Amino acid sequence: MAMLVRWNPAYRARPLQRYAPRHNWRMSPYWDTRVAMPLDIEENEDNYVIQASVPGFTPEDLKIEVEDGVLIIRAEHKGEDEEEREGWHLRERYVGTVERRLRLGKDVNTENIEAELEHGVLTLTLSKVEEAKPKLIEVKAA
Repeated sequence: MAMLVRWNPAYRARPLQRYAPRHNWRMSPYWDTRVAMPLDIEENEDNYVIQASVPGFTPEDLKIEVEDGVLIIRAEHKGEDEEEREGWHLRERYVGTVERRLRLGKDVNTENIEAELEHGVLTLTLSKVEEAKPKLIEVKAA
């Protein structure tokens, strides 16, 4: 049974879409964080492995923390030059902060989380507490 629960405050606003003009809900492709930072979560016997797509970010741009049982992955693009320059025809590259939050179960050891960034993929390894790991009980002949 997976103990990581996806949490996104934007989902609470989704029922309001029927009361507002459609264009207001499509202001940015980053309204829904699934677009901004997609995740893969895998569970094995000893740990959970989370892979997040964060292309273009450096390790210095990433901040990972656990607060009140919630894993927060935050990435921030600073931007090259914020002032308007002449000659721009199109500017779509995202500048700002994207964030994902995952509520952690009691079986996650929050003191032992490893993070690695390679080729735009952030890999987090969250180990399980010893009590949560399956234990093999040997049966002895009488």
